[in-house]
Amino acid sequence: MTTTKKMHPADTADLALIPACKKFTATILKNNKPQTTEHDSLAAARIEAARLNATANNSRKALVYAITDEGRAILVPVNYGRTPADAGSEAAKADDKASDAKAAKPAAEKAAAQPKAAKPAKAAKPAKKAKAAKPAKKAKAKPAAKKEGSSKVELVIKMLTGSKAVTRKDIAEATDWPSINIKAICARKGMKLTKAKDGTLSASAPK
Repeated sequence: MTTTKKMHPADTADLALIPACKKFTATILKNNKPQTTEHDSLAAARIEAARLNATANNSRKALVYAITDEGRAILVPVNYGRTPADAGSEAAKADDKASDAKAAKPAAEKAAAQPKAAKPAKAAKPAKKAKAAKPAKKAKAKPAAKKEGSSKVELVIKMLTGSKAVTRKDIAEATDWPSINIKAICARKGMKLTKAKDGTLSASAPK
């Protein structure tokens, strides 16, 4: 003996509005984004919902909504308005095809998965990528840049500790280093930087 769940009065009131609705939508969630189509009849929306169910690649099912004149969406239950006489309707047939397609998918996916499992043998191809190790030569070129930078630092130290007073402009032009940070270099080398009244710079020997 089966028992039917009693509907909430609010749900009953919503279902009573469906016959007066002139617009219906079929909506399904794909890739976390709703995909919605609009239709002029409930039957057309149900056929589209069945088509979406057949093509969906997840367990989600399309939902059909009736849109009132005020723009409110009412969820149409799957069995709403369906009678035994509707078994041969186009919408019902579409639902049956969608169910058959869903049932056939797992078997097809299992059969397709087996050949794909054998493909890892082609993983030998990445061995060709080993040739990409050649860029290591470029990595060796970078130390040259460090040497160049260190030579500039040495030139800065030589100019600051020399007998001739120099300006910041003199150092920048000699090293071709416009953004040079003389204070940082002196601090790093343990040198005491001194600036004379005429703007010239000098420093103690590095530690």
